[in-house]
Amino acid sequence: MRKSIGTALFLALVLGGAQAQRVTVEFWHSMGGVLGEVTEALVKEFNASQNRVQVKAQYVGSYDDGINKLLAALRAGRGYPHVIQVYDIGARIMADSGAVVPLEDLARKEGFDLERFLPQPRNYYTVEGKLFGLPFNSSNPILYFNMAAFQEAGIPFQPTWSLKDLEEAARKLTKKDAQGRTVRYGLSIPIDSWFVEQISYNSGYTFCNNENGRKARATAVTFDNPAAVAFLDMYARLVREGVAANTGRNWADSQSLFAQGQAAIAAYSTASLTGVLRQIGGRFPLRTAYYPFLKGRNGVAIGGAALYVLKGFPEAETQGAWAFVRFLLEPKTQAKWHLATGYFPVVKGVAELPEVRQAHVRQPNYTTAIQQLLTSKVNAESAGCLMGAFPEIRQYVQAAWEEILKGKPAGEALKEAKAKADAALERYNRSVAAR
Repeated sequence: MRKSIGTALFLALVLGGAQAQRVTVEFWHSMGGVLGEVTEALVKEFNASQNRVQVKAQYVGSYDDGINKLLAALRAGRGYPHVIQVYDIGARIMADSGAVVPLEDLARKEGFDLERFLPQPRNYYTVEGKLFGLPFNSSNPILYFNMAAFQEAGIPFQPTWSLKDLEEAARKLTKKDAQGRTVRYGLSIPIDSWFVEQISYNSGYTFCNNENGRKARATAVTFDNPAAVAFLDMYARLVREGVAANTGRNWADSQSLFAQGQAAIAAYSTASLTGVLRQIGGRFPLRTAYYPFLKGRNGVAIGGAALYVLKGFPEAETQGAWAFVRFLLEPKTQAKWHLATGYFPVVKGVAELPEVRQAHVRQPNYTTAIQQLLTSKVNAESAGCLMGAFPEIRQYVQAAWEEILKGKPAGEALKEAKAKADAALERYNRSVAAR
């Protein structure tokens, strides 16, 4: 394997010229399946590219599992890693923990130009004016279309969709048998708070107060906004009519339905693209489009997760952790990650690399998330909500979605969920203030 000259030179500079014992860096991640395979491959490539740092990767389960395991280790004062992958909604928690070496401090110290980051990923993980985490696997939500079904129904492709457009298309794409049973749903979206968050942002609404927690610490949620209400009422209406599928909270069930041709439109992360393409095989042509909005398109927030470097280790180990993070920011590494997973690059210039341009010509669906990001407005709404207790609050939103599917009006269900979420946020803020 060809060694990365950039990585080797960087390590020589930060770790010094002496042939010291190889530094071991523990890395916890939550990438399973195809994504896990690619993550492990990048770790192996980094280890083979130099002889100063050995990264040991450990899969720690879901995003919820990972942050809970970390918080338990921090409380115990031992057993935590040098680098951990934490999902987007953990950004406030990680900054408040006091256990993180801000990536901005490491980057500035080592002369890494932060302007190399795309503005949206950088904005999301910036807390109180400082970048804390490296936006590693950044995604956004996109629509997936079965174009054979679209052609059959006489519906032309378009890149942008309002909720009204989506509802009308879903009705036309639905097929039922002689007994009135649905054999192909028009729409399938998993029950996940992320889709409610994103319809809010893309319609120009926040998900929490104080400008999505960007102007000041969030003290209340705003997920009972008109876009969220319209989205959930629409989905429940379509489920009752047999136009939309109710596959529950499991994304895999919805993706299987779509890949088998039993749903014509679906909404997933751009990170689902590689897996969905594998599942579809040659069953039907696939096209992807931007996530919908209520009335006018503002822009989506990034999803996915970031890498954080933790405090409390010898300087050589911290520098080794930064060297690993720095390797993941190299354009060639970003290109491999993007093309193997569907996550978009977080540094500038990757889309212009020959291998990326050629891959995009062969599979144009990989450009959708990038173009959606580049054409999104950069503001407090598209920055995404920054608040504590977010993992708990997501559970209240998902429970409300389930109640709406049982017949409760979305406005009423979200109002009840808001009361629980605001109480959780107040408890979290009190706990932080007491530290």
